[in-house]
Amino acid sequence: MTLQPNFADCRLEHVFDIEVLFGADRTLFGPLPGGGHQGYTPAIGGTITGPRLTGSVVPHSGADYATAREDGTIELRAHYLLRADDGTMIYIQNLGYLVRPRAGEDQPSYFKLTPYFRVPVGSHDWLNRTVIVGGGERRSDPDRTLFRYYALV
Repeated sequence: MTLQPNFADCRLEHVFDIEVLFGADRTLFGPLPGGGHQGYTPAIGGTITGPRLTGSVVPHSGADYATAREDGTIELRAHYLLRADDGTMIYIQNLGYLVRPRAGEDQPSYFKLTPYFRVPVGSHDWLNRTVIVGGGERRSDPDRTLFRYYALV
């Protein structure tokens, strides 16, 4: 099978960034059946900036439910609500992994993820049908995560 060049070509377009602020009441429990631990970190707010979306993270609308597996992999499952500057409510679910440095590497840990959205019909419903990938970094003082998102176009 031969693909048409335009059909198979893909590029990334920066669409927005999100800074998620986290509360101090973190919870980690386990071990779980099969090993590992379950975490809970509430999202207390944040901001959205970028060329295709601006707004805020709705305070206390969700959390990060990370699973620390026995093999050291951290599975990310976070969900919360976003509010676009025009008032549109957007549900986001981030799924991905925390990538830690290998032995001898001096890089910080970072995230790689794929978000999924639920958005009402209107000016932001492009999120419902766009493949988006992202990455991020955990920061402290204050406790927050910075995400950058790209549309696959």
